[in-house]
Amino acid sequence: MRKITMLFFIAAVAIFTVAGCTKGYRTQKTVDDLTVTLSAGSYPLIIGDNAMTIKITDASGKAVPDAKVGVRYYMSAMPGMAPMEYNVEAAPKGEGYGFTANIAMEGGWRVDVNVVRGDKPSPTMTFNVDAR
Repeated sequence: MRKITMLFFIAAVAIFTVAGCTKGYRTQKTVDDLTVTLSAGSYPLIIGDNAMTIKITDASGKAVPDAKVGVRYYMSAMPGMAPMEYNVEAAPKGEGYGFTANIAMEGGWRVDVNVVRGDKPSPTMTFNVDAR
């Protein structure tokens, strides 16, 4: 009986751990007349490739389809380790923009999003994300 209880407990912990790792991520920030929403299919991010989406809306709530979206994701330098920094351009995807963040290690990462419409750049929006 004790072995069955222990197996049940281990199975329950495994299920809750896996379920916790597949929860999606979504956060947003507003600067000037733009709202930027950053999304990931699972969270925390994993070491390796993570498909991420950026949706940009104007003050009226309409999607902004004609922007150039630059993304910088990075982990700050730590003692004995060089900083990790990657720059990508998000490509149009549906009503938003998509990119892949290849996360090199566990820990706290920052994602800077720069939006340029025509010749008008918006201020950088920074999001904090975790990887495990």
